[in-house]
Amino acid sequence: MCSFKNIFSLRKVTKNDEDLLFNWANDSDTRKWSFNSLSITLDEHKFWLNQKITDENILFWILELSNTPVGLVRLEKKENIIILNYQIAPEFRGKGLASKMLTIAMTELNNYWKNIKVLAYTLPGNIASIKSLTNAGFILESSSSEKMCYIFNAKSE
Repeated sequence: MCSFKNIFSLRKVTKNDEDLLFNWANDSDTRKWSFNSLSITLDEHKFWLNQKITDENILFWILELSNTPVGLVRLEKKENIIILNYQIAPEFRGKGLASKMLTIAMTELNNYWKNIKVLAYTLPGNIASIKSLTNAGFILESSSSEKMCYIFNAKSE
């Protein structure tokens, strides 16, 4: 498999990404594998996005491959943990990009917050997410019929 390391980049999400993220969020597979499967209205999305991009406890990035948006990573710091949310654009799924994106994001995270637990939740049947998380260095911490929790321990270098 060829290495994409040099052509990947992370950039901060801005209001200019509103339509792109709205479309990604309402993709049928995205809704299928979300804890809330209901569609999102544009007004709800605008309000939500504004809150996320202005919160100092949230790192919200778009992964670009040769300047094309291919995914997003959102890291929300809550006390002594970080909750990870991520998504690959519908047209780029199935290419192994999620684990690469998560690996890049976990490295970048160290520039902001060090030595803090990162948790990621997924539905038990979401095989693609499970593989992406484990390939990026996350390990299963707990599991139930409703959700699985994976953990990544960011270490300062």
